[in-house]
Order: sequence, then structure tokens, then C-alpha cells
Amino acid sequence: MSCILYTSNKSFFVKKDTGVAEFSSEKIVNYINTAKSIMRKNEWKTSGAGARFMSTYEPEYSDETAKKETRLNGVTGYGKEVIYSATMGEISGLYRKTLQNNMAEGLVFSTRDAQVYKISAFESNCAASLGKGFERHIAIVNIDTGACRELTEGEVQEDYPSYSRDGSRIFYSSAGLAISPADISVGIGAFGIICYHVENNEMSELLASDSFDYIAPKEDYEGGLLFIKRPYRNPFKNENILKDIVMFPVRIIRAIGGLLNFFSIAFGGESLRSGHTARDLKSKQRNEKDIFFDDNVINAQQILKQNQRRGEKFPGIIPHSWELVRMDENGNQCCLKKGVMDYMICKNGDIVYSNGNAIIRLLSDGSEQLIEKHRMANNLTEILD
Repeated sequence: MSCILYTSNKSFFVKKDTGVAEFSSEKIVNYINTAKSIMRKNEWKTSGAGARFMSTYEPEYSDETAKKETRLNGVTGYGKEVIYSATMGEISGLYRKTLQNNMAEGLVFSTRDAQVYKISAFESNCAASLGKGFERHIAIVNIDTGACRELTEGEVQEDYPSYSRDGSRIFYSSAGLAISPADISVGIGAFGIICYHVENNEMSELLASDSFDYIAPKEDYEGGLLFIKRPYRNPFKNENILKDIVMFPVRIIRAIGGLLNFFSIAFGGESLRSGHTARDLKSKQRNEKDIFFDDNVINAQQILKQNQRRGEKFPGIIPHSWELVRMDENGNQCCLKKGVMDYMICKNGDIVYSNGNAIIRLLSDGSEQLIEKHRMANNLTEILD
């Protein structure tokens, strides 16, 4: 019997017929506790009047501070175990976990020279995206020995590796990087899909576009290829630089005014601007809070309202322009669902996806079944119970 595993807020969740169980990352928890312990031992150097006098004062190190130094990047099922990639401060690596709270986690591979991003396991091998900064490459890590071998190179960002059903190929997304003479990334192209042939060490391009990103490729049981298609956006691009230069003094003045108004409301209870109250400001801040996911800023509240107006049965917070697409062996494409954040293909052929608000099963007749309501469910995978 299999069940669905996903991650959210740096924790693992397993969905069974009996409910949902939550598991933490032992490595992340230990890192946070160790970081806090070290800080407490040295707090005499960084707190109090003496530290202020010696200019060694530092803000208090809290749980939130330590959590910001940790990331749960990728997850893949491995029989009854889970292999996951995580970053904790300067260290990143692969770890294996049995989903029982009394079972210790094991180390597969760790490094200070790169971060480990998305992963995919087949038998004793794990395909992983490794890189530092914007440059990332595909590598294979042996789960039993920890030996790592990089497969690709060049000025590219490669991620979302996924083994084919028979393990003979690795599908992944790849985007070219524009590098300045000073060796700084100044642009990133649209993600296309590449197929790496394991036996002969050859690569072939399956999909590419200047207008769309094609990410998270996975092979289904009929030989088709599923992926998420979304509009391409270059995070480096700035078409309004002249306008920004002209408006810079105005924005500085507005920022100073806004800061003074905030302190007036926070500590005096009154706004410097007529007609505004503390409740109005807090409400505006809450409403305008965006979600940052996969290098994209998502206005969750606005998109949720749009999807509700469309009459969706289970409205989510992901834009409709993020489409789950299937491409058959002849290259014909068909959109299966709009507003998809992440997805998985079950062993029985069903497709399960997340829309940022819920996890939903997409049936062959186009109907849907709600599996679980959960905010920002990601890294969907199937594991043995």
C-alpha cells in the first residue's frame, strides 16, 4: 500500500486514509538547536551594556533567525524511506529518513561547496541538482556510498531532475545564464526540457521556448511526458531603468514619510495621514503580503479571488497561467489542469497535484477529488506505507 508524502514549512506530511501525520527533519531541528546553544554560550559577548560599549552587540538569536538559515529543498520516495535534500547554513546535503519518530536519520552526501536542490531516486542512485549561486548542474549520488558524479557543466541553471520509469534516462529543466566579464550572472533564459541518456552519456533537447518555462518534467506510464508550463520571466530584466532613476528622489521621500507614519501608528496609535488608523495599516500590510515561491512572487489573495470567480471547485492561489501539460510521443501537447504548483504521478496512473491551497486527485474523466487542504504543499511524492 502506498501513501502521499509532501512538504510544507520545512516539515514532512504523510497522507493516509486515516489522516495526516507530520514529521520534522532531524537534521534541521538539530541545526537550529545547536545554533541556539552556541549563541547562548557566547551571548555575554554580544548582549548587555558591556557589548554595546565594546560595539560587539548583536540582536538576539531566535528560532526564526535559525530557521531562515535552513531550507528543505527536495524529496523523493525510496521504498519505505524518504531521501531529502536540505541546506543548513553553509552545509547542504542528502539525507535518508524512515518516517518513524524514533528512527535516526542517515547521511548520504554533504558538501560546503554547493547546495543540493531537487532530487529523484532510482534504485541505489539519486539524480540531484547541485550548484552555487545561479549556476546548477545535474549529478548522480550513490545512496549507499555517497559517491557523487556530475553529469553536466557550463553556464546554465539545471534543476528538477526526474528518472524515467526504467531508469535509462533523466529528464530535467535547463536555462542558460548570461555572464558578465566580471563573472557575474546578469540574465537567465527560459527553462527548456533536456533528456539525459544514462548509458551513452548523451543529451537531447525535448522542449524550448523564448516565451515559456518548462519545468518539473516526469514520464507517465504510457510513455508521455508531463511538465508545468508557465510564462517566462527574467528576474534580472529591468526595462524601466530610466524611469527608476528619475523617480528615485521621489521614492526616497515617500519611504521616509511612510516610515515616520508607521512609527506614529505603532507607538502613538495615530496616523500622520488623515483618515488612516492603525487597523487600516495592518490590514493593508496583511492584504498586500505576497508569497515567494520558486523565484516567483505570487499575490495569493488576489489570485485566490480570481480562481473563486472562475467557479473552480477547489480554488487555489497559483496563477491560471501555470499549466500542467502532457506531451505524447509525437510531440502533441494537451493541458490537463491550470493553476498547478506541483504534481506527482501515482503508480496506478492517477495524477495528484497541489494548487497552493489543497492537494487534489485528477481523475481520467476530468473530475477531481479533494485529498487534503494544506497551504503551500510541495515536493509531492509517493512512498510505501
